[in-house]
Amino acid sequence: MQHINKTVFINYVSCPTLGWMTKRDMLPKPTGLSNEFLYLEWKNVRKMSWQLFPDAVNVKKTINNMDSLSFKKLIQDSDIETICDAQFTGDGYSTRVDILQRLKLEDNSWHLFGVKSGSRYKAKYIRDIAFSVMVLTKSGINVHKTTILYLSNDYRLGMDASKLFTKIDCTEKVELKMQEFLALSNKAFKDIESKNMPEPCIKTNCKNCPTFDICIGKGIKNHIFDLPRLSKLATEKLIALGVHTIDKIPDDFEFTQMQTVAKNCVLTNTPYVSDNLKIALANIEQPFYYLDFESVTTVMPLYPEIAPHTQLLTQFSLDKADSFGNILDHYEYIADQTKDCRREIAEKLIKYLGESGSIITYANAESIAILKLADLFSDLSEKLDKIAERIVDLELIIRKNYYDINFHGRTSIKKVLPVLISELSYANLKIDKGGDASAAFAFMAMGLYDEKKVEETKRNLLKYCAQDTLAMVHIHQFLINIANNNTNNDTTIVEENYK
Repeated sequence: MQHINKTVFINYVSCPTLGWMTKRDMLPKPTGLSNEFLYLEWKNVRKMSWQLFPDAVNVKKTINNMDSLSFKKLIQDSDIETICDAQFTGDGYSTRVDILQRLKLEDNSWHLFGVKSGSRYKAKYIRDIAFSVMVLTKSGINVHKTTILYLSNDYRLGMDASKLFTKIDCTEKVELKMQEFLALSNKAFKDIESKNMPEPCIKTNCKNCPTFDICIGKGIKNHIFDLPRLSKLATEKLIALGVHTIDKIPDDFEFTQMQTVAKNCVLTNTPYVSDNLKIALANIEQPFYYLDFESVTTVMPLYPEIAPHTQLLTQFSLDKADSFGNILDHYEYIADQTKDCRREIAEKLIKYLGESGSIITYANAESIAILKLADLFSDLSEKLDKIAERIVDLELIIRKNYYDINFHGRTSIKKVLPVLISELSYANLKIDKGGDASAAFAFMAMGLYDEKKVEETKRNLLKYCAQDTLAMVHIHQFLINIANNNTNNDTTIVEENYK
């Protein structure tokens, strides 16, 4: 029998249907470089945590704690004080623990350490550790104390493991949550192992569920979750009214302006163009610069004097264009993966961006990054601050002034581009996601790629970043054409003019 693991159980707590589907591998499988990198970092952090307990026994095979002689010997051996990476089972549940340290031999009491790769305490850590304690309890292990180990911002490359982790006692919180899980565990086991899937019911967390389209959202067009920035409270009110689609929302239901816009777009089956779009676009000054950054954030620092989870800029793409969408100049940069190149990036931005013209970005990540560079390099701060003042957020202009029902309530560039500029796609790129771009650079920086692979990866990274700036050029031009030709919001006419 395949035991119920933490992911299955936690998903069940969130939604019994989701837990049932998870147990049967019905969820989309995480893929790509970003997933590979997350797994690698998790393994590295765990290994570092074991260095805190040099005399620990590392258990590499599954232990059936009900009848395994090896398990009994391990638990009863007074010379063994700490075990790590051990898997335990009990009553159909399974967990792999990070570190167990003996407290008292006579009452079989232990101290459980849960290792986390975050740099601050998170409430979900209690939930994760509580599941492990529940399984250990079912296994006959008395967990008397629990501690979370998460990363310290004071750690720097080259320091020993004792400097990497911050400890926080979470015994009381874990015990409360564990008792809650224990009371639910028998019913959860029956529901998860049943041949019949639990009947799904709509709730707020269905919105971001990976199985929504094959579960309760299957075949539903214009779901209420397609409304932009719908609050949890508003969602709960609509669900309580039995309203699942936008067209069924009562006329007197209170919405934000853009939610009302989205609803009207659904009812009329036409996009929305604000009267202010032309004004917003007119405030963008020529020459137009389109800027996109890529960055890397790693758990373990890549370079000296960098704290865990520090975001480091690694590359940029910059297009300079005229009001007709003609690209006049293209600049690009990718860092030397062996060192922190943020100062060089700052200096090149100052050189390429000049002193006039609007700098168009998509969302506010670039603005935040430039202000951080200004804080980091005081001698460049004045020029970088002036660059930040010239930034125009194209996503914000869209969010306030343009809506298409095919956005499905979201305005990220990956959602907007296929709707507005269908012929421009990321599909043929070797790297086509921001998370994969970050992971690829990290692999290079960690020395995991040979020279040939590094060169190939850098070419693919430059292509990906350049696609983002090219996308902004096209989206901006699309909006200009919309604003100049908008008389009745007829998208067919607008697209003909654009082409």
